[in-house]
Amino acid sequence: MKKIFRMIVFSAVAIFLTALWNKGFIIKSDPMIYIKAALLIAAVYYLVLPISKLILLPLNIISLGLVSVIFYSAVLFFLFNQFDLIAVKEWIFPGAKIFGITLSKIQISGTANIFVSSFSISTIINLLEKII
Repeated sequence: MKKIFRMIVFSAVAIFLTALWNKGFIIKSDPMIYIKAALLIAAVYYLVLPISKLILLPLNIISLGLVSVIFYSAVLFFLFNQFDLIAVKEWIFPGAKIFGITLSKIQISGTANIFVSSFSISTIINLLEKII
């Protein structure tokens, strides 16, 4: 029970942090929408992904995990379109300068933004699991 609650909280934090930095990842500021989206992402992360990792293991070994990223993005795309809780749209990254490295302005399409958003959510959840 504690692990499930922790995953729901981690999913909510990941959604919030992704919406903060990715302006194409749009979620309404209604607490019920955050809770529903966190529940859906937590369910996918605990039920669907372990099964898919087992089934897609040979392809993940061959592709060095690329199949897993594509599968997770496809599942999130289905959830975003089916339940209409989160909108993922085209986004223009304004550019940034980090530690002397300059990132230029980039236009990210809606499809590419789904991959960026799913990578962000997955990375944040995994980091939180490692830290806590």
